[in-house]
Amino acid sequence: MTLVLILVKLMFIMFVIMNANEHKGLTRNIDVALLRAFVAVLESGSMTMASAKLNVTQGAISQQIKRLEAFLQKKLVNRKGAGLSATVDGERLFLHAQRLIGLNDEVMGLMTAPEFTGVVRLGIPYDIVSPYAAPILQSFAQAYPRVRLELALDSTNDLKKAFARGDIDLMLSTESHTPKGAERLIRSDLVWAGAVNGASYKRNPLPLILCNENCLFRPAMLEVLEKAGRDWNITDATRNMDATFAMIQADLGITALLETTVPSGISVLGTEDGLPELPEFFINLYAPANGATLVVAELANNIREQFSMWRRSPTLATT
Repeated sequence: MTLVLILVKLMFIMFVIMNANEHKGLTRNIDVALLRAFVAVLESGSMTMASAKLNVTQGAISQQIKRLEAFLQKKLVNRKGAGLSATVDGERLFLHAQRLIGLNDEVMGLMTAPEFTGVVRLGIPYDIVSPYAAPILQSFAQAYPRVRLELALDSTNDLKKAFARGDIDLMLSTESHTPKGAERLIRSDLVWAGAVNGASYKRNPLPLILCNENCLFRPAMLEVLEKAGRDWNITDATRNMDATFAMIQADLGITALLETTVPSGISVLGTEDGLPELPEFFINLYAPANGATLVVAELANNIREQFSMWRRSPTLATT
């Protein structure tokens, strides 16, 4: 009888240990949805912006943050006034959370995407390669790893000619309007860009730097300067954005850029600097009206989704 009681006690102890280990294992699985809400809040600095980005209610975002904090037993977000910021523990989690979300999305893309194959040729103007091209290429490559995406860089006018010839399947453009047959994606105003603490914008004639002699920013700049009675001369057409930025940073001249593409290390200039106001511009999408292959249609949808997110993000684009 004593031996039986001992065996029962041992079995009970093993049962408790096994259940404890099983429970412990379950609690170590982090819900990616909670991480996604956490990252969206920190990237936007607002529960409202995060809820718009993830298409859920603000209350749902708040509850997800609370659940994540309770799960990790750490305070992750400081709620002071209207703004939100990461705590020390939140900062530690942030980069790792981004990696986990990226890996989750990559796996889901690989496992759920149709087995598209082939080549898609996408045209992008020089002036919007950064910051728009990389996220589009990355998200599409993750979703359709067997599709080869070829990139053509040129001016908007030259890309439109290539698209009309069928040399490229899709293209983005930067234009002061949205022509018939094109689809408006986002508004991004044209601004003057010069060196930080530079003086070239004060010179007469005004030195202008162009990335491309066929760039549509050129007539926009020259028209407003002519109306303002400001003399100008074109110092160079580099056909390379890195070279253009280097010349601007060296204070050899100024140029016009989309407001959403002005890199760090370059200043935005305006009417307070004696320069005339530039017109608004738009980024448009050109896609085949009919007869597009499924993979071309998928890339077009991918581009629309990316710009839809950017339209909701004031840190990247102005709508």
